[in-house]
Amino acid sequence: MRTQSLFKLAWPIFIEQALIIMVGVVNVYILSRYDSSAAAAVEGCTQVLWNVFLVFAVISLGTSVLVAQNVGAGNRERIDKTAAVSLLFSLGLGLAASVGLTFWGEELLLFLGLSAGLLEHAKTYLLLVGGFVFLDALLFSSDAILKGFGRTRQCLAVTATMNVLNLCGSAVLGLGLLGFPALGVWGVALAAVGSKAVAVALAQGYLFTRLLKPAIFRHLLAFPFLELRQVLKIGFPAAMESMSYTLSQTVLMALILTYLGSEAYVARTYAWSVIKMAFLFSLAIGQANVIMIGQLVGAGRFDEAARVGMRNFRIAFGAAWVLGLGLFMGRTELMRIFTAEEMIVSLGALVFMIDAFLEPGRTFNIVLISGLRGAGDVQFPVVMAVLSMWSVNIGLGYYLGVVLGYGLPGIWAAMLVDEWIRGLAMLWRWRSGAWRSKALV
Repeated sequence: MRTQSLFKLAWPIFIEQALIIMVGVVNVYILSRYDSSAAAAVEGCTQVLWNVFLVFAVISLGTSVLVAQNVGAGNRERIDKTAAVSLLFSLGLGLAASVGLTFWGEELLLFLGLSAGLLEHAKTYLLLVGGFVFLDALLFSSDAILKGFGRTRQCLAVTATMNVLNLCGSAVLGLGLLGFPALGVWGVALAAVGSKAVAVALAQGYLFTRLLKPAIFRHLLAFPFLELRQVLKIGFPAAMESMSYTLSQTVLMALILTYLGSEAYVARTYAWSVIKMAFLFSLAIGQANVIMIGQLVGAGRFDEAARVGMRNFRIAFGAAWVLGLGLFMGRTELMRIFTAEEMIVSLGALVFMIDAFLEPGRTFNIVLISGLRGAGDVQFPVVMAVLSMWSVNIGLGYYLGVVLGYGLPGIWAAMLVDEWIRGLAMLWRWRSGAWRSKALV
């Protein structure tokens, strides 16, 4: 595969992820104009939902790798079997999650330690968005199949449509534009659910008119256990690595709320909205890397896969330093986008200073882990994730932020150390070539 193949795959993913993150940022902004506590409450709900999404990721992550490797190998039957089992299990998991969040969502929010002032808004948002979370499950699976085929532009089209509808709906219903009543959290939640329903319809429509046939579900009669096992073999460890990260962030949020107070929590909410944009380029390269490495490994082109993986990493690593410099230079102005409260601005600015050096470390993990995942090597990353995140990210974060009293900057410094430790370990793993024996085809 030539260099331009990377950008052909990555640029739609970049824009797709930018739109997803932009929706989150804009929704936080909209709700901050409506009620500052509503913005923080929805951010708390987002943490709950991301933990649920990681369950869906068990299927979707395995699906994208298995489809990509079989596209490289030219095995049409196994592609169809993988797609059928992925869509079925995603729907089942999604429906179970919808029921769970509807009845037990409040308990999850209480676990996060949300104050009474935030809880009411959070309950409202989670009741509606959580009740329809099965739409997210189907979208995860559809997106994984499309990306396994390398159809990143089609993924972009679906996401762009969804997010334009979401943004317009959030503004109109949340703030009460165009003569509509200002519904606040309810309005933002309604816009999210409606736009996801449209996205699922578009993704499924493209899949079953261009890439798949409804007849693929006949494979479920003689159940494709091999494909299910391989999807889970890749998906479960890959999701556990992501889950370890998300859960560690959830614990850190609880520490912030419990020991550092609402100002630190709000500063984290605003800063994180911007930081998610900072590692977007690496995320796009990483997702493209999964497709490229998966297809090359499926075709048996291991030496080319090794070269492509390192080249993709170097591109993302260089970009991370540039983006980190942008965070450092614009740290105060970025915080003033969200608030004029000096204490929150100062806290957020300190976070941006630390994060400028964190982002290159994060790039190791995003891009190199994606390469390992595309090759089928998923055990090593999850072991490193559990060891480092919970000893360094949480343990050192608690010590620096709470025990020594460095607060939110102390917690962020621990995150920096964690990302670099894991990142250097991923570089060693990729260069070792141990992933060459992990192919699924």
